[in-house]
Amino acid sequence: MRDRSKGRRLFFISALFVVLLNFPLLSIFNSGGTVGGVPVLYLYIMVVWLLCIGVIGFYINHQDPRKQKK
Repeated sequence: MRDRSKGRRLFFISALFVVLLNFPLLSIFNSGGTVGGVPVLYLYIMVVWLLCIGVIGFYINHQDPRKQKK
């Protein structure tokens, strides 16, 4: 049952990042401006992508305190 719950949460996290990388939000950041010489759209995509990897990696490697050995 615990694996099923973890799978559902991972699916929710993935769906959230799909929404963040979908058209309506991408069009907001496609303004033509730059931050430190990097286009805002590219910076947004890179930050969201790295955040996605970090959150999923943290969630997968996070141990349940109830499962820790004493």
